[in-house]
Amino acid sequence: MSHPRAASDHPPRERVRRTLDWTLPPEPVVREVIEVMPDRPVPGRPPLLFVHGAWHGAWCWQEHWLPAAAAAGWHSVAVSLRGHGGSGRPERFRLASLRHYEHDVLQTITTLPSPPVLIGHSLGGVVVQGVLERYRSAPAGVLVASMPPIHGLQALPRLLRHDPRMLAQALTGREVTPRSATLFGPGTDPANEADYLARLGPESWLATQQVALPRRRRDIRTPLLVLGGEHDVIVPPYAVLRTARHFGTRAHLFRGMGHQLMLEPGWEAVLRRVLGWVDATRAP
Repeated sequence: MSHPRAASDHPPRERVRRTLDWTLPPEPVVREVIEVMPDRPVPGRPPLLFVHGAWHGAWCWQEHWLPAAAAAGWHSVAVSLRGHGGSGRPERFRLASLRHYEHDVLQTITTLPSPPVLIGHSLGGVVVQGVLERYRSAPAGVLVASMPPIHGLQALPRLLRHDPRMLAQALTGREVTPRSATLFGPGTDPANEADYLARLGPESWLATQQVALPRRRRDIRTPLLVLGGEHDVIVPPYAVLRTARHFGTRAHLFRGMGHQLMLEPGWEAVLRRVLGWVDATRAP
């Protein structure tokens, strides 16, 4: 005689498609995707998909990490989220949500030959967390100076002391003009800082609020690497450590570096850590 299984015996249901995705699906946009293929690809390696943070675009990965990762044998791809870089900007961009950004990443994944490793910076790290909760096929994920998984309130006190104007601008939806010292560590060339700051664009007001305010806990089973900078003002070291503890892993902090780990001097060491960890995670 067979007996019905208890509810606890069933494997947890994967929330691949949320209710809002079919009742109010995000409108598609033209996506800017920058792709760098390796001259000598290493068989079996997954693609790397890079997701930028607030106010940035795929250009921030193209500066160093995309060509360097491709030179090391990795198929490297970066996407500009809607309203950023060369991607299309919706008419009501201020109301673009994290769900819309996740949609942009998921749509990019469908164009790749195999499930990619997802690498997200700052707000892009929150987007990657949302995608990994639904996309279980990803072999690994990397959170680079990522906003914490529960809320961004942990980062507000330090930012309020260091750059209150930027914080007020971000929370009220005005154009953000951060100081160089807010984004960059002390070793960055001022000329490079000015060039990067000039390339920043607007950010969605709604997405900014979603990152700052409490969010539900993420159910992520993908192996994660959590990285941060010693002098990061936006995502300070204690927030990086809490993120790592939340996901049951260790944080790696880089001395002398700020928030822009992919653009500052020392970016090579950060990328080596990422690529070495991905290779080690994939090893049988």
